[in-house]
Amino acid sequence: MLELNSKADKAIFITLLVIIVLTTSFLIAGHSYADKVFSSLPSVRYTATLFEQTSFIYGEDGTLVKEIYGEINRVPVPLEQIPRYVQLAFVAIEDERFYGHRGVDLKAILRAGFNYYKAGRVTEGGSTITQQTMKMYFLTPEQTLWRKIKEAILAVEFERRYSKDTVLELYLNLAYFGEGAYGIQSAAKAYFNKDSSQLSIAEGALLAALVQAPSSYDPYVNPAYARQRRNIVIEKMYEQGYLLREQAEEAAQSPIDLKDGRDFDSNDSYLTDYIISEAIAAVGEDKLLKGGLKIYSTMEPEIQSHAEKVFANSNLFPSDTVQAAVALVENDTGAIKALVGGREYLTRHGFNRATQLVRQPGSTFKPIAVYAPAFEAGYQPSSIVSDSPFKVGNYEPQNSDRSFYGRISIKTAVQWSRNVAAVRLLQQIGVDKGFEMAKKLGFELTEDDMCLPLALGGLTNGVSPLQMAAAYAAFANEGVYIKPYAVKYIEDAEGNVLYSINERSLGTAVMKASTANAVVDVLRAVVSSGTGTRAGIRGATVAGKTGTTELPDTPEFKGLSGNKDAWFVGFTPKYTAAVWMGYDEKDMDRNHYLTAYGGNQPADIFRLIMAGAMGLSGESSPKVQQYYTVRDERNEEDDSEDDRDEKDDSDAQREQRDGSEGEPDKWLKKQNTDIVVKDGKVNDTKTPAGAGDTKVEVNAQAGEAAVKGIID
Repeated sequence: MLELNSKADKAIFITLLVIIVLTTSFLIAGHSYADKVFSSLPSVRYTATLFEQTSFIYGEDGTLVKEIYGEINRVPVPLEQIPRYVQLAFVAIEDERFYGHRGVDLKAILRAGFNYYKAGRVTEGGSTITQQTMKMYFLTPEQTLWRKIKEAILAVEFERRYSKDTVLELYLNLAYFGEGAYGIQSAAKAYFNKDSSQLSIAEGALLAALVQAPSSYDPYVNPAYARQRRNIVIEKMYEQGYLLREQAEEAAQSPIDLKDGRDFDSNDSYLTDYIISEAIAAVGEDKLLKGGLKIYSTMEPEIQSHAEKVFANSNLFPSDTVQAAVALVENDTGAIKALVGGREYLTRHGFNRATQLVRQPGSTFKPIAVYAPAFEAGYQPSSIVSDSPFKVGNYEPQNSDRSFYGRISIKTAVQWSRNVAAVRLLQQIGVDKGFEMAKKLGFELTEDDMCLPLALGGLTNGVSPLQMAAAYAAFANEGVYIKPYAVKYIEDAEGNVLYSINERSLGTAVMKASTANAVVDVLRAVVSSGTGTRAGIRGATVAGKTGTTELPDTPEFKGLSGNKDAWFVGFTPKYTAAVWMGYDEKDMDRNHYLTAYGGNQPADIFRLIMAGAMGLSGESSPKVQQYYTVRDERNEEDDSEDDRDEKDDSDAQREQRDGSEGEPDKWLKKQNTDIVVKDGKVNDTKTPAGAGDTKVEVNAQAGEAAVKGIID
């Protein structure tokens, strides 16, 4: 701000004001400087893209999920969206002759100079709304004579080219209102949590009161000053004929009812973080934060919310420090519908276990590295494999019960997660076939992974839940693998498409449809009567696989019997979900390790999330749709039902071990499973922790990767 104390200074100031007036008058018909500035602006609507704007993320259903911005939170709106009385509030307090001047108000300038001379300080501004707009749009806020001259020149020329409505629209979208809000739309959200089109007379007057000194009149900080200033605006609106006396009195008596709508933290999630990372990769961070983009995502907000509620249920976890993650994708598109990367969302862009975690997958890798390539090579679910002692060099896998089933079908081997049978089968078909199939299904393997422990998920780098979900989705999608994605397309502020995913070109057939169907067949047996019964949903078709890895063989865990990772990966005809449970590496010690298996808590979480997704998406039949609502706690089960699951060397199992099986289950044939979510209550039968899960301790030498602790 200019400060002139002596009479000489004041005289100079008045002289300068006269120069401004004369200069403006001289340039009233145009000026080469203005021509140079405006020549690059073909239309005002186009110029709206030149200032920073807030970007938006939309869900699959078109609902607004999140606003994204850098230093400036601005959401431009057309003038017709702003109530006329709100527009006039700004005119009344900032530029009462706005509709009479041609960009510069000479009377206001002279009056401001005269009052400055009398008071020795600035008592009022001489800048019109048009001049203020030029300063915000084209110039810097520096307090120099040359800047004031340029401001006046541009204001006159701008009004020569554009209408008053255009000036006012630009002004209302550029002005700063405090609390980080640029433009009237963001201000309406920041102070009243509403759209600018819904502002009342009193609310519009308050916003008009803020632009002169947002900090001084901030109603959150100085409510009394804010109310006083607002009422001055209301009085000026009455004096200038914009309000009736009754309207003015009612508005002046209105309390300031603040409702901060800027906080979108409740809409932040692991999935929005992932969407943002994809958008940045597509268009760049600067454009995302400043460009007013519209990001149309694959997110299903209701399914995402449901998954988060399931994770908030502490009864599903063995302790408060145990972590978990889930990724849910649509089978035939690869679209990510829900993503939860931890039990709590603590910080934006923090560690996302659903996408960034790398852990050993255990037996969930068997369908990928063993059974899919075996079926591709001509094996059938009824083909016989040997679950008998096996040793190659120093590598001697074992089943956790230290027993062997002998000659069994592949379906039985999968159903009861027999490790030795899986390793034997991988040796028969060739490790290279399992290695190549895993790579086709999206896993980044190393040459060290080309060894027999691959059958049991013994990988150099581990996997993430999202990778597992994408791989299993290929089984449900008749062998077509689609790399998962969260962003469908992105538009700029003008509606131009900057990025678009071509869904038709995404899929790659990585196996025969018959191969995928065979995998589906054996995985259904896991859920219907194997290690994964707790994942079943009555009346729905569910297939999947359990997986568990043992504690590492290190001095820290010596003598302990426990697990490091527990998985369940499964699918319905529409969706696939991968659930991981375990401790973060930094939190795992002798007092903190898993006793859970993939077939219990992870399967429960899968069931609850998938049942909800089915009901919300309409995948289930009308009869099943009533079953997706879930309470916080599982109900106590009827003990009489447990006997159905605790099959200990039953006649049926012995018959399966002999390779004598009935007709294979069909993919679309309904299952007689044990889990039902009905009327908001979860009723299911129990599978004892670890029942059916098998353990093996793998020690590989002579070129094979050293892998320990693969279970189930």
